[in-house]
Amino acid sequence: MPTHYAASEVLILLVALWTAQALWRHKIFCGALGIVLFGTAAAFGAIRFGFGLDNENLITMHRFVGQFGGLIGLVLFICQLMIGANTGHKWHLWHAAIAGPAILLALFLPSTRVTLFLIWLLGFVVLSATRTPQIALRGPVKAALAGVMLVNVLVLRQASWLTPAESWHAFHFVVACWLLAIYTLLVSQRAEI
Repeated sequence: MPTHYAASEVLILLVALWTAQALWRHKIFCGALGIVLFGTAAAFGAIRFGFGLDNENLITMHRFVGQFGGLIGLVLFICQLMIGANTGHKWHLWHAAIAGPAILLALFLPSTRVTLFLIWLLGFVVLSATRTPQIALRGPVKAALAGVMLVNVLVLRQASWLTPAESWHAFHFVVACWLLAIYTLLVSQRAEI
């Protein structure tokens, strides 16, 4: 693949580094770790494409960290929202009881990763919009911020109406924007939009 594919990976990496350290400074640890996983996938992509390293091991690792790490990142984002919402111990246990087997399924059955990612993403959108009174944004704004990635996966990822390069860069640009939206969701404790 051409070297320019690394450019949008570097964009994600830079956004991830900035947002993860900012979240960490705010003591939003689960959110920061989730962002780090997305940044790690981007780092693998930047190295892979930037140096033209198209060996099978690196391709497999990039795909694994992107898909499996993305799922774990979403689980961490939901955990962070639940912590901030003070949902109670019962809901944390329910989430862990469902997330644990789903993560194991994704680990051992790679074909389930995208589907599980979409399911967790829908859960993240619903939780963001309806169960986060601590985030001083209106429900539709929270849903839109959380749902950017859902539209991205369903519309831009491998879009037939774009060239492969356009689809690649558009998808990754929106991932970077979504990470900024996650940051906004997780730190918007006082702002009213």
